[in-house]
Amino acid sequence: MNLYDQIKNSLDIVDVIGEKVRLKRSGRGFVGLCPFHDEKTGSFHVFTDTQSYYCFGCHEAGDIFTFVMKTEGLNFQEALRLLASRAGIKIEGHEKKNRGEKSLYEILDIAEKFFMDNLTGPQGAVGRAYMQKRNMTANDITRFSLGYSLNSWDSLTKFLRQSGIKDKQILDAGLALPGNRGIYDRFRGRLIFPVKDITGKIIAFGGRLIDGEGAKYINSPENEIYSKRKNLYLLNGAKNFIKEKERSILVEGYMDALRLHKCGFGEAVASLGTSLTAEQAELLSRFSSRCYICYDSDTAGQNAALRGMYILAEHGLDVRVINIPEGKDPDEFLSANAPEEFEKIISEARPLVLQQIEILAPALKNPATRKNAASELFENLSKLKSNEVIPYRSQISELTLISPYELEERIFGKKIISEVNDNFLNDNQIFSHDDELLEAGLCALLFNHSECRLRLEPEEAYKILQSGIAKETAVSILTENPDNLFILWLSTGDTEKTGFIKRGEEYCRMFREENFQDVWEKIYNRIKYKWAQRRINEINMRMRQNLALPSELVEVRELTKVIEKLGVVS
Repeated sequence: MNLYDQIKNSLDIVDVIGEKVRLKRSGRGFVGLCPFHDEKTGSFHVFTDTQSYYCFGCHEAGDIFTFVMKTEGLNFQEALRLLASRAGIKIEGHEKKNRGEKSLYEILDIAEKFFMDNLTGPQGAVGRAYMQKRNMTANDITRFSLGYSLNSWDSLTKFLRQSGIKDKQILDAGLALPGNRGIYDRFRGRLIFPVKDITGKIIAFGGRLIDGEGAKYINSPENEIYSKRKNLYLLNGAKNFIKEKERSILVEGYMDALRLHKCGFGEAVASLGTSLTAEQAELLSRFSSRCYICYDSDTAGQNAALRGMYILAEHGLDVRVINIPEGKDPDEFLSANAPEEFEKIISEARPLVLQQIEILAPALKNPATRKNAASELFENLSKLKSNEVIPYRSQISELTLISPYELEERIFGKKIISEVNDNFLNDNQIFSHDDELLEAGLCALLFNHSECRLRLEPEEAYKILQSGIAKETAVSILTENPDNLFILWLSTGDTEKTGFIKRGEEYCRMFREENFQDVWEKIYNRIKYKWAQRRINEINMRMRQNLALPSELVEVRELTKVIEKLGVVS
């Protein structure tokens, strides 16, 4: 039995969903208010026999894995690890190296407890004094699992050895370094910040120097369970706040993020000793479409903020930059001001375009540097949606000495848009078969033939089908056992879907091909062709309104290839 099935057989979907949705029994299953859309009457059904769910209101559907992925903002591998841990199932690989050895996760858990005991015990006076100086309490230490590494060469190493952990494992976990006389502790004389992945597992540590000499901050090295590019400090604790407040706040340092959480801004996260990456932007985009960047207010911090803003914008986020007055970082500002003051500067945050203009203004005003600065500005602005740039056309024109009417061509390439429009296919070129019968035919084939169900994913079905009844029927069939669905529809008196499938079966008989797979090819290709046409029409309309994204221009080219491949199907 594979790991996926093993987990599904070990956990009851009702128990997992029941932690987030109040369920009550209804027939052979359970019903509750849908967690994916607002509703007053429960349309969210959980089916115990198929271990699946379906919402008849918003059409969300899936199993225990898709539910955890969608509600927790996890990808499949993350959901797999989380559910495996809940089921008490060990994942092969880095979970356990050899028989009798502890996994890297287990080693880091032991190290975390060691660091925390140091901070709260007799030897942690230096660390506690530092925390008190930073206005951090004992509750904060517990809440954020903070620790302290003694100013000793091998206190942690000795402790781990006594716990039966071999030197190689200690090195693999990033907790020690090799030396002439053996391994020694990586973290010494430092306040310790445990770094957790999105599922809550400890994957690394950060250390802030408070005793001895050395770099101000050091971090765990990357290994098979930790990549700084793919994680954000405090995201596991912040993700629900981000959803609730519909915004994230991105800061640079551990203490900045801690201070924000302490002051009521639980939506704060920090990058991990690296410039913002595409992977981190993707993480944030799972939970909210708006992100505020709050880096240090010095030049380096603001330039880093600007780079990060473009990465976030490329992942579809609305990004703003928070400018902290008086050259302070977020931790310093909130240590000296009330949370209301920070909320005020959030409200004054600049959108990306204004921040870019502000930074490049001196160079744009200088004739000697204007050309290069303008090129940099246009290159960066071309990555944004046109409607994000157009409102600031006059400011850009004034600084670059380029007329407002030329800016769109310089930034977004009007020539490209014209070429796309010239190649545009109008509605008259779309074949004239009745759309409803066409989509009913596809649903009938899905309902009656498992081979067809293997050729279409629920996400694609929802995307390419037009009518609501077709979307709902197809997704239901692709996420449920059709036999169980038919019984459900009959028991609930849902004659709309059964009638829709019946019309589709009659439509399929009109095709001369006896092989249902040939009929599938014709119907699926026609629907895919129509979808490509509709999508091109949508993008063309957005172009006319100056709302199209640069990525949508690329999408049109790909859609045109789809149309050329399928041809006009008669």
